[in-house]
Amino acid sequence: MRFRITPTPQSALAIGAAARVDHLRGARLASRVADSPPDAPSDPFAAVAPFYDLDLEGYEDDIEMYRRLGEAAGPRVLELGCGTGRVAAVLAADGLEVTGVDLSPAMLEVARARAPGIRWLEDDMRSLDIGERFDAVIVPLGGLQHLETVDDVVAAFEVIAAHLDAGGVVVVDVEATAAEDFTAGPQPLVQHWSRWWPEGDARVTKLVAVEPLPADGLREVTWHFDVQPREGPLRRATQQFMLRTFTAAELELAGRLAGLEVTGLFGGYDLEPYDDGSARLIVTFEHTDGDRDAHEEAE
Repeated sequence: MRFRITPTPQSALAIGAAARVDHLRGARLASRVADSPPDAPSDPFAAVAPFYDLDLEGYEDDIEMYRRLGEAAGPRVLELGCGTGRVAAVLAADGLEVTGVDLSPAMLEVARARAPGIRWLEDDMRSLDIGERFDAVIVPLGGLQHLETVDDVVAAFEVIAAHLDAGGVVVVDVEATAAEDFTAGPQPLVQHWSRWWPEGDARVTKLVAVEPLPADGLREVTWHFDVQPREGPLRRATQQFMLRTFTAAELELAGRLAGLEVTGLFGGYDLEPYDDGSARLIVTFEHTDGDRDAHEEAE
């Protein structure tokens, strides 16, 4: 399954040209949400968090990969960018000791309701310091792509390395690059899906607009969730953010700077080889020999 936040006309219905959104390149976009709560700026995903699980409804493509990882690596797992706990909850149910970290209080509120027994931490993957080491550190489904700058990426890999046990493994999953990522200008606004939302007793339709910024290695993404209740007016929740595009070489370099070496490069959740036709870019890392020895001595 090719799962991309960036939609393509072949897989979604093009419904018109997206209007260009004024921006400062490389700067984080402020959230603009209709019906947004007063504290929305402090949690830019607050308005769309209620729809996140609906967005990923039925998506379990990566779950078995992380289950196999847990069996092989060991019981202690740190998930960075855990969102609403889609992966962490499954691993915890399998008996693993999972810590989930996310920057969004609204996402974590959903995660805590889903799996109260997990340790959920509201923190930043660029500066996290738990003071513990884990058998596995995972960043699923494009979580790393929310880091806009090179400094952000370097800082996150330093955090990953600091929390990885001497014999531990890292798994980073991002979208593989596609031709449209390197074509500047707004892409068509597309409808991703329209689904019934039982919790809100309403039909929700997700629309996505993307504008690649190839010179910066970024894509400016806008999500619209149109909510039509049985009775009453349509309302729209909107979220804008940047996503970074990664090549395999960029991830390898970021890992090396943090004392991590690539141990696997895969193009999908069945761990098939990565190539130009891959939908995902999944990279596994371990400590380099010198860094591993230093961690063992510290223990």
